[in-house]
Amino acid sequence: MEKMTVQELSQATRKLKAKLDAHSGGVDNAHLPATFERDGFESADDKVVIDSRAQTARTTSELDVMKLDFGRWIATGYTNGPKSYDGHAAMVTVSGQGTFKHINFMSISTGQTFVRDVYATHDTGWAETSWVSLVPTNGFTGKLQVKSNDMQSTRLIEIQFDLTCSVKNSDTITFGTLPAGFPPLDAASEPMYFPCRGALDDKTNVLASVYLTAGNQLTVFRTDGAYPDKSLIAVSGYFSYTR
Repeated sequence: MEKMTVQELSQATRKLKAKLDAHSGGVDNAHLPATFERDGFESADDKVVIDSRAQTARTTSELDVMKLDFGRWIATGYTNGPKSYDGHAAMVTVSGQGTFKHINFMSISTGQTFVRDVYATHDTGWAETSWVSLVPTNGFTGKLQVKSNDMQSTRLIEIQFDLTCSVKNSDTITFGTLPAGFPPLDAASEPMYFPCRGALDDKTNVLASVYLTAGNQLTVFRTDGAYPDKSLIAVSGYFSYTR
């Protein structure tokens, strides 16, 4: 072992103390938990990286979706998944706290996403958050799609349509009904009205209106009033609301 003089030992001690004082977090915060803004046992930059890696899905041998712990999981052959799930790879994210679980189920093969909330004896069942295509009714043809987006405390319902039709000036016609699982308006609620685009048989562009009733029926009626001898031959639009 190399011998050191008192002066050399003093200098080495000062250097070591300086390194300790300058290490991540400094003297006062050195051993506090790190945050995204403050260093601690790890630097703030390292914490951002490490925490982001913790969001990566893990594999699981537990295939019952309803028994998965909180976290993000990936596997094949899940049980108790959505009815349309085909057994291929899916990523399941379970969030919440205590007895409340919010489950997000995404099929990697189809891209479909489903959500389910479970709390004590309450269970919403699986709801698809992808666009669902509906078959228009009463002579309407074309694209009619709806989507339910789970926002934990409420749902955002989206509706988009591009349809051909034949609507006379005084007609009010139902062209579709939202599928089961979409929360309906309260029975005592007034219908919800939304403007949309329309076209007459002479290619004049006009405004029309769609309203949603308590029975989740979608109905269109004309609002132009200036062309009583012309038929509305096309309607298109997008609207959303929360329930």
